[in-house]
This record gives sequence, structure tokens and C-alpha cells, in this order.
Amino acid sequence: MAQIEAPKLPRAKLGIAGNKKSGFYYYVQTYTHHYDPAKKRSVRDSQKTIGKVLGGEKYGKIEFKQFFLDEHPELENFDVFWTADGFEVKTVDEDNLSVVPPAFIEKRMAGASWALQKAMGQMGLGSALKSVFSKYHRHLKLASIAIYMIIRQSNILHNYEPFSKVTWLPWGKSLNDGQIHHLFSSVTDDDLMNFYKALHRFYLDKFGNIFSDRVFVALDSTSISTYSGKLSNGEWGHNKDGDSTRQINYLHICDEATGLPIYGKLYKGNVVDVSTVQNLIADLAIIMGTQKKLNLTVVTDRGYDSDDNLQDFVRNGFNFLQRSSMKSRWIQDVVEQNRAKLVDDNSYDSYSKQHMYTTSVEYFYDSFPVDGKKKSNRDVINIYVHMYFDEDIYHNARSVAKKNTVDARDEYNEKIRNLYATAKTDNTKVTPEMLSKVKLKKGMQEFIDSYCKFDSEGYAVIDSEAIDEHVKYAGIMVLLSDNVSDPREALFGYNCRRRVEEHFQTFKDHLNFNRAYASSDKAFKGKFLCQFIAASLYMFLERRIKKYEATDAARKDKIKLTNKSMSRIIDDLNTIMLTSYKGGYFFDEVCGKYRTYFNALGIEVPEAKHDYKDQVNITDGATDEDPDYEAEDSAMTLASGEEI
Repeated sequence: MAQIEAPKLPRAKLGIAGNKKSGFYYYVQTYTHHYDPAKKRSVRDSQKTIGKVLGGEKYGKIEFKQFFLDEHPELENFDVFWTADGFEVKTVDEDNLSVVPPAFIEKRMAGASWALQKAMGQMGLGSALKSVFSKYHRHLKLASIAIYMIIRQSNILHNYEPFSKVTWLPWGKSLNDGQIHHLFSSVTDDDLMNFYKALHRFYLDKFGNIFSDRVFVALDSTSISTYSGKLSNGEWGHNKDGDSTRQINYLHICDEATGLPIYGKLYKGNVVDVSTVQNLIADLAIIMGTQKKLNLTVVTDRGYDSDDNLQDFVRNGFNFLQRSSMKSRWIQDVVEQNRAKLVDDNSYDSYSKQHMYTTSVEYFYDSFPVDGKKKSNRDVINIYVHMYFDEDIYHNARSVAKKNTVDARDEYNEKIRNLYATAKTDNTKVTPEMLSKVKLKKGMQEFIDSYCKFDSEGYAVIDSEAIDEHVKYAGIMVLLSDNVSDPREALFGYNCRRRVEEHFQTFKDHLNFNRAYASSDKAFKGKFLCQFIAASLYMFLERRIKKYEATDAARKDKIKLTNKSMSRIIDDLNTIMLTSYKGGYFFDEVCGKYRTYFNALGIEVPEAKHDYKDQVNITDGATDEDPDYEAEDSAMTLASGEEI
């Protein structure tokens, strides 16, 4: 007996028409629908009658209209019946033909998604997502959108729906614009804090004492431009990209050694960096909870330098490594008291190629401040003041100041000579009033006013002491810390804060997140979470590539990975296809440069032929040394779950 595949028929429903006089009959209609977030239910878009049930009964054989038969010519071999369960098909010639289910075979791009999902498991991002957003499978949907942002290098989500149809993702179904907006709007401030807390727990569980003994975390902020007038955090401020638009500030904290994300926050664009520390400390205390206290050292740039911030760090038990502004009077006093020791040849460090010297000073603070009252500053701790002096920076600053002053002096004195020459021709006398009217252009005149004196005839003479005073602190950097006593360790910790700057570069440049592209505060929280995850994932894998390039294995490779951008590597991996069918699915054969990519990223290579019953687990905190992926350990299934 020959076998024939059952026809693929669209979703349909039954309707009734007619009246008591002429009789009733039942007809069959196809329809489309979408989710309405306002009504919080499915809403039908359109419907089309394709046939009717013969005999006037509710269930029975269907007589299709000709246009539907033209669209489905395979129906010529079948009789189709409407039953309580919908369509039922039987072959016209049951003696010689039997019906088999349609063979569903689909190919999707999967290599990049596989790598990103495994990295989410290794970083703890998947575990944190699942612990907070498991209801309605939101963790799978948010993870899928973060993967879309990386692969497409965009936070514009209008193209997510077609992307999801050709890409293997944690959430196997498509999400339209309305569903994505509803998903993002479901993310609350409480959800975000719980996500960071879950991430923190994962780090403690996975890394143990290695993570908690001494943690240097980099803290910094950047601005995101927005044209929207509906985002409450959008305000005029000092836009760090130089855009003449409103901005939203984004604060980020990450572990310096690994770049692993710890915390992210959006706040108003007109709030300066120095004003954010007090609330940040409160948030970090919530994230850590009652768990083992970390030996946490917060590393900040001079944008966070203030006496209030120092007192907040000390008062709340947070260690700090902070670059101080040279405008602070007490810092200037400490530098002047120790300048001779700082510039002495014996303080020169050959590794950093600069002078360094450390002293300890008493720092007075108020352990129980009262709003509206002056700080008592009766409590005291010792603070290490690490001073660094770069001779090249100093000499270059003095050389530039001297050259500009010389140029201004020569131009000014030329005007004075012309003034005397004119007076001699006119047989007049040069008066002090005439000399006072000799001026250069604004920029050049400033050098005359700041670094020159005048002789008895009114000619400008360079004041070397004024130049020395101007460059007195050029090349000098000061770091303050309550717990880092070694100047080399302090300098290394401060230089490693570039991790957070790398995150910002990834966030804004590589992933095109320099615009908010959100219409409401509620939706922006969820979108920001996906952007935070995407940028952290991207930077994590980028660091893996750099680390791999320093190994012996990389030197044996013929591929110079650092010559390729991370986005190019992801694009290459995205060409690895996954074939799905009834009962399982398998990946293409992975070889050549693609196998090198997976090795460099610390991700196991997906097997070429395997009946995968489940999808990769984003909550699996696998390490590089873990055995190959086993399907039965997964918590995710292909195209599983339900719509929002």
C-alpha cells in the first residue's frame, strides 16, 4: 500500500448560518489573530470562509470552495471532515493509499546562538534570568532578544519577528512588536534588583573564596542620547558623546579581573557622576543581602571624587580605590609635603616608567551624620595617598605652555614695536593708556595675561615662575584607598578599570546602543535589561578571544583571531545550520576555522549528528572543562512554551 503525506491545512473554526424557515448549515472559516496588550487577550484580525459541512450537521464531510481547492491541489486525493477536534482527512482510495503525518524538516541558523547560549550559562546570566523571569517563560524570551541584539548589532526590535523565524533561539516561537512591548513592560525595578542578586549568588557559588577574598570592581557611567519626550530619565546634561539631545545616564559596575557584570542602572541625564554614590551603596547592600561580606574595593575615576563620597564609602564599610582631583586643597597639601620624595630618582618604578610614592594620612569623618547639621568628623581612619609622577607628561606640558607663551610674546611685542615706530613717525609719545590698548586675539592674549610680565617700555617678558606654577601638578596623579597599601597594586587596580570603559564601547559602538529607541519608561526597563545582558555577553566572549590568542594552542592556529572583529566571528558562526525534524535535530558538521572559533570562545563544539531532544540550557553554569552537552540535562525545548 502506498503512503501519502497528510495535507497541511490552516487553522480554522466552525460557524453557523441560516434561519428556522430555510434551515441552518455550518461553514468552515480560516482566520488570523494577534495578541492585544491593552485587552490582554487574543484578538482576531480577519477571517475567510473556505467551505461548508454537508448535510446540515455540525460534523461531517466538508465541501470546499474552488479558490481553496486551487490553493491546495493536494486535496484531490483526500476527503476532509470536520470533527470535534477539527480537520480529519481520509484518502479517496483507502484500499491503495494510507495517510502519514507530514514530515516537518526545517533549517535554521544556529552556530552563533549556540555559542551565546552556552556563554550565558557559564556567566550565570541564564541562571539569574530563570530565577527571576521563569513565569510565562520570560527568561527564554528575554534571552532570545539579547541574542538578537548581538547578532543583528541593533536594539531596534522591529525586525526581531522575521529574525526569529530563521534563527535557533531559546524561545522557539516568534514575538511580534506588541508581544515584545508587553514583555518589556512586565519587567519591574524589583525584577532588576532580584536579577542582580541572583547573579551575585551565582558568582559566590561558582567561584567561592576566589571571588570573595579580594574583588576589585570598576565603576563608571556614560550617557545615552534620546529624542523621546516620554522617558522620565531623559534630561539635558553633559552629553559624553557631544550630542545636542536629551540624555539618560547609565551606570555600570563589573569585576575588573573578568569583566563579569555586577550591576547596571539608568538615572536622570542631568545628574552628575559625583552625586550617584550614596544610592549606589544602598543598592549594592541590597544585592549582597545577608550573604558573606565581600572584600569589595570600588574603583572610581576622578568624576566621583568628593568628600561626601569618601565618607559614604567609609561609613558603609565599602573599600575604595579612587582617583582624586588635584583641585582638592588637602590633596595639594599632601603632594607639596611629599614632592621631594615623589620626584626623587629612588622613587622611579621601571615597570610603570614613572615615579611613585605612598604616604598614610588621617581622614576624619562622621559615622552618624544628621541631615541639616554640620558633620562632626570625630571618627578617624587612615587613608593611603598614592602619588604618581610622570616626567614625560610634566615636561611636555611645560614645553607646550612655554611654546605658546613665546609665540604670544613675540606677536605682542611686534605690536609694541609697531606702536613705537608709529609714535616716532608722528612725533608723539607712547603713553601707558596706549600700551594698555594693545591686545591679541582672545586665545593668545590669555598667555600674555597669565605667563608674562612687562618691562618699563611695555614689552612682554616671560614669567618662568608663572609657567612653573601652572604646570605644578602636571603629570601627577593621586589615588586614595583605605585598604590598598602598595602603590603598584593600586596603580594596577586603577588601570584595570578600563573594563567598564570597554563595556561602554561595546554597549554603544559595537551594539549600536547609543540611542534609547523606547517609547515609555515601562518598556525601557526590560529593553535595558536585554541590552545589559547583550553587552556583557559580547565583552565576555571578546575577552575570551584575547586570552586564547596568548596561548600555545593559538600560535599553532593559522587563523589570527585578533585580526577579526567579534561581530565578524559571530557572523561566521551564524552560518552553521541546524536541521530540525520530528523527534529531534542536528547541527552541520563543524570543522576548520569554525572549530577554532568555538575552542577560542571556550564553548564546546555542537555535535554534527545527534538526536537533540532539548535545546541548549542557558541556565547551565558549565565550565570550559565540563563534558560535552547532554540533552537530558537541558531545561529548554525547541519551540516550547506558550505565547504571552
